[in-house]
Amino acid sequence: MIFYIDFYIDSETHEIHQSVCNYLSAKNKIYLGIYRNLGMALNHAKSKGFTRASVCNSCNVSF
Repeated sequence: MIFYIDFYIDSETHEIHQSVCNYLSAKNKIYLGIYRNLGMALNHAKSKGFTRASVCNSCNVSF
């Protein structure tokens, strides 16, 4: 699955979304990569400095 993280400069937290998520911003997103699951995408985001990254509730339900 393809994952993105939303990126807003004024926000302390960032959410990870699947590429097909309805809540994924069209403009404020950064490509994370292709991962088997949400946990792997979350670990990658945190290793890249998004230490307060969390998962989108909508994407989390779809797993």
